[in-house]
Amino acid sequence: MRKLIASIILSFALLLPLTMVATPVLAQTDTVTSTTDDSSYYDSYDYGYDDSYYDFSYDLSDTDAEAGVLAGLGVMLFSGVMLVFSIVVGLGSYIYCSLALMKIAKRMDHENPWFAWIPILNMVLLLQLGDQNPVLLLLLLIPGVGAVVVGVLSIIALMKICEKRGYDKMLGLLSLIPVASYVLLGILAWGKKEPAVAVK
Repeated sequence: MRKLIASIILSFALLLPLTMVATPVLAQTDTVTSTTDDSSYYDSYDYGYDDSYYDFSYDLSDTDAEAGVLAGLGVMLFSGVMLVFSIVVGLGSYIYCSLALMKIAKRMDHENPWFAWIPILNMVLLLQLGDQNPVLLLLLLIPGVGAVVVGVLSIIALMKICEKRGYDKMLGLLSLIPVASYVLLGILAWGKKEPAVAVK
């Protein structure tokens, strides 16, 4: 779930500058006309100004308007494609991580491997498999510091899971590298080594 939210935030962060570019382009398609006030006060007094000098009306050609509309449509199409791509990648990432965590839990004889599919319970499952107290997830309620502490606890839990599965516990540090964390989950879930100690 965390990776899904991160990918959605990343896609919005990438698309936000594009909307800043599209807005001025679309704004250029407006036709600006100035109107003169026909009141008798202004007509009766001559200020000595030439009214044609202050006429700001202009008309864009059809090709300029079409170019602006096409640019806007192009940005919207790109934004839509990026949004769909982010959703597909985030959903695929969530399914892969859930399958891997469920397989790890089954291999370690955990009583509730289905926890891997439920957003908060998957963190509970990870901490239980790594001999950490799941109540520490309440630290997430503390802004900033809580997320860092829970992140460190997750890494420690993965290191203990690596050790229990018969791998070097330093392999758990791969979780710090974004793509390598998927490889780590795959190794722990479908690797050949047998667990040294089963967890109930």
